Amino acid sequence: MTYQITIVEDDIDQQQNYADALQRKGFETRCFSNVDDALHGISKNRPDLVLLDVVLGDDSDGGFTICRKLLDRGDDIPIIFLTDRSDEIDQVFGLRLGAWDYQTKPISLALLAERIKSLLRIHQARITNNRASAPQYENAGLTLDEEKSFASWHGKTLPLTLTEFRLLTEIVKAGPEGIDYSSLCESTLQRMVTNGTINSHIKNIRKKFNTLGPSFQCILNKPGFGYRWEAS
Repeated sequence: MTYQITIVEDDIDQQQNYADALQRKGFETRCFSNVDDALHGISKNRPDLVLLDVVLGDDSDGGFTICRKLLDRGDDIPIIFLTDRSDEIDQVFGLRLGAWDYQTKPISLALLAERIKSLLRIHQARITNNRASAPQYENAGLTLDEEKSFASWHGKTLPLTLTEFRLLTEIVKAGPEGIDYSSLCESTLQRMVTNGTINSHIKNIRKKFNTLGPSFQCILNKPGFGYRWEAS
């Protein structure tokens, strides 16, 4: 199966470098440099994954706009931000929008291709076998399937981003003893992650649990250390 990647990047040289590298790995690519063309192109020809810069020409948040509009209209497409915007607030915002990954430039093109392959494997597993497979981990109403990065809470799908899923998995496995911030930062597979970033993600994870069950209180703080999981 040949996967199609849409690249949205306003720097034409970088755009071509990404396209050439991904084509050498067997992907098909389509390239755009602004919000309107990208949204129109994605509507006409749905890709398997979108690689987004945040700043697109004079639009400092163009990539965020594309991500939000795709998800608002129900497009279940894996999205990776690849951008110079490395501030923590931008990373958290991008992931909270629903992006699967957020990488800062520069990045090895070989590493980028491997990350794309990994996300596509997970996405394909969710599509082809989202209904029934033996869960890899169960705890007090929580089901985690690490192969598909899929979580459910008392039978209801928990709509986590990949980063949120990784964090939740590490906290649950650590149990009452807890896991420290350093280990949680490493588990995100992101660069330049701080304790504040982790706290923001955990806040978002709790909100998603509370949407499914308002009494959720299983993720607890360990002040000055990290977080722990206490089954209720």
